[in-house]
Amino acid sequence: MRASKWFLTAAIPLLGLWGCDSSQAKGPGSETTNGIVATVISDGMVASYAGVTLHKADFISNDTTGTVVVPNYETDSLGGFTLEDLDTGKYRLSIALGGKLHSEEISYSGNTLDLGEITLEAPGTVSGTFADGNGETLTSWIGVYGLDILVRTDSEGNFTLSGLPAGELKIFALSEDRKSVVADTNLTVKTSKTCSWIHTDLADRSSSSAEDPGSSSSPEESKSSSSAESSSSSELSSSSSKEFVSMVFEDFEDSVSFAAKNWYFSADTAAQINYPTLLSNYWDAVVDNSDRNGHVFSGYFSTEPGGYVIFGTRISTEGIDMSDLDSVTFYAKGSGNLRFALERWESTSSDNLKAWTKDLPLTSSWTRFSVSPTDFQLPEDDTLSTGWESVKKTVTRVHFFATSGQEISLDDITVYGLTF
Repeated sequence: MRASKWFLTAAIPLLGLWGCDSSQAKGPGSETTNGIVATVISDGMVASYAGVTLHKADFISNDTTGTVVVPNYETDSLGGFTLEDLDTGKYRLSIALGGKLHSEEISYSGNTLDLGEITLEAPGTVSGTFADGNGETLTSWIGVYGLDILVRTDSEGNFTLSGLPAGELKIFALSEDRKSVVADTNLTVKTSKTCSWIHTDLADRSSSSAEDPGSSSSPEESKSSSSAESSSSSELSSSSSKEFVSMVFEDFEDSVSFAAKNWYFSADTAAQINYPTLLSNYWDAVVDNSDRNGHVFSGYFSTEPGGYVIFGTRISTEGIDMSDLDSVTFYAKGSGNLRFALERWESTSSDNLKAWTKDLPLTSSWTRFSVSPTDFQLPEDDTLSTGWESVKKTVTRVHFFATSGQEISLDDITVYGLTF
């Protein structure tokens, strides 16, 4: 697999790329008549010996190790580099050091291109699901044009691309045999945030082919194939695919955003909050979790039979029309059971409305839950639920009810089908 990757990289005529060891690029002060020049900064200091990679903009990786940037060069002790003897064309330049990175698409015309100072930033994440028009999940390989990462969807069509550089990226999906591009889309990745790509109604793209991992084609053939593939994919993705609008409602990474939502953690008369208490800052319960590679909310409580606690927020005073809702997903762990609810609720109102799920069992391991409108209970099945049809046009609150346990932990609450 590694040999195939280096064969693909060889399609880019860069000096010093042969072999698996990175080469130190010349500093920006070096004399050159042809190249890309920059100085890299990280945490306010020069980024000495940062890894640097340059791929053609339409490069498709064959590396399935999950590595985002496999460096071919490194900066010098002053954080500078110069990449020389390049063909004209569009490239993606990527730089990484100590968990931070930068990537951008550049057009090189043959003259020296001085990019000035480049600042490395914390990465972001793209997650999503691949399915056909009937909702059947598909096995696929997901990657980013110009980067080294390539991951496989799981048995439910879900995928996660972690550690991606912030900025505009073009995500693609390959068929299971990795011989054809079946979809692609442009996404904006934000530092320390998760964005989503939900894709259905896949078109037949047999005319768009990624390089066969076992291919013996020449570098010139590889480049022309990739170029045709990128063009064909762009045309088809806009006309033959269905992309869902989505928003990461809460990922617990930003204290300002968390505070603006006024999250609360409360208990009924048959339950007690153990942590965080009403007198503490609820952000105190947002903690780092290595299993989730970031921050999560973890609340602790005790209940008597029939008691419950609520973790929730008011999203509107007048009510939001959520008729276009496709689903809400979130990760949860803990003990006891959880119910997810969308409500029109005010403590003094006589016409409160609620749509909530059946009990969702929590375990000590993180589980991804997906709730669609059909998962909300009907009034005839649960007297405490007025049903989705009653509340969908005037939703004011998002609630997580926890019962018969001692812990509720949540992460990455994502809404599909609408934004608000």
